[in-house]
Amino acid sequence: MINFDRVSVNEFLSDYWQKKPCVLRNALPDFTLPLTPDELAGLAMEDDIESRMVFETPGSAPFWHLKRGPFSEQDFETLPPTHWTLLVQGVDRFVPEVAQWLRAFNFLPSWRVDDIMISFAPKHGSVGPHYDNYDVFLYQALGKREWSLTSKHCEPGNALQGVELRIMKEFHTEEVVVLEEGDMLYLPPHVGHHGVSLSDECMTFSFGYRSYQNQEMWQSFSDYLADTEHPVTLYKDPDWSGLKSHAEIPKSACRNARELLQNLLDDKHLFQSWFGSFATQPDHQAEQCFPSPLEDDEYTTSADFLNEWQALQEPLERIPVCRMAYLWGEHGLQLFINGCEWDIAGVSEELVQHIADNNTLFPAQIAAFLDERHPNAAKNRELLFELWKLQWIQYPEQ
Repeated sequence: MINFDRVSVNEFLSDYWQKKPCVLRNALPDFTLPLTPDELAGLAMEDDIESRMVFETPGSAPFWHLKRGPFSEQDFETLPPTHWTLLVQGVDRFVPEVAQWLRAFNFLPSWRVDDIMISFAPKHGSVGPHYDNYDVFLYQALGKREWSLTSKHCEPGNALQGVELRIMKEFHTEEVVVLEEGDMLYLPPHVGHHGVSLSDECMTFSFGYRSYQNQEMWQSFSDYLADTEHPVTLYKDPDWSGLKSHAEIPKSACRNARELLQNLLDDKHLFQSWFGSFATQPDHQAEQCFPSPLEDDEYTTSADFLNEWQALQEPLERIPVCRMAYLWGEHGLQLFINGCEWDIAGVSEELVQHIADNNTLFPAQIAAFLDERHPNAAKNRELLFELWKLQWIQYPEQ
């Protein structure tokens, strides 16, 4: 759990979340560095991991330069001594010891999480003044970093031209914060920030949350309607008797069109089913990280799998890229996994909630749901077995 030293969790959620920055000193008291700078560089050399380097050249326009990975040993051997930053995206998807720190943020919905990006920089390393469209917690894992903050001119038009990065052209500092090792800075969307390393070795963990843009949501809702068997309703014309011109679109026609679409939004079951699917949809990088499902010859029966699990007494871990959430709809509990609604008819609601709420499943904690004497045992076993066959739950370090 995060150490909220000067504000409570409830105060943070009501006064700071998506409203204004918040500095949390000694934010993760039990934190231990889960990977070294060299190990981070190793990840940046992998083909399937998104990585970037940002270079600042203060005396030479255009001053900021971007280089995309994967990188080679030679790239790292020829780096300048200062003024550069390495960024590796989605490290939690590849390093379980990094992913476990997401549990400290369980006071927020887990389905809102995007990923953990880790940056490394020598002294004066920076990615430039910019703003983001999402919420982020910036944890100082190693070294020291100075952050300049502003609420002014955080808009698309305020950007340097001819630079592949989104760098703010005008940046009027309103506040300066220095993060020591162990400190954390929360930033809501559209707060300008410019972080500069004050150490020879500076590592920052960015716990990023998803942003939902209205156009993106409309597109997703439209796609969902096209892919589901929702009854089709036709647009109905208004009364044309008062039409003054054959080229005119009267307000009554617009009103009828709006009502037709509004009726879709007012369908609670439809809307909730779409939103649950939308909120758990993996991004493109995550989709590339899913393991292949087990082949038929790699498993026997549900009973054999569960008996083996109970005998081993080993926990099962949900893989980091698997997104799972549930909601209470008009017809009961609905479960969503990786962008799809799952049929959980006959499955115990308590088991569904337990699986979604816990990344680690211990045999003893759910044994009662799988016992033959349980009225929902067959369906409960089927759900767990399906997740296992898909390899969305695995034995640790499998």
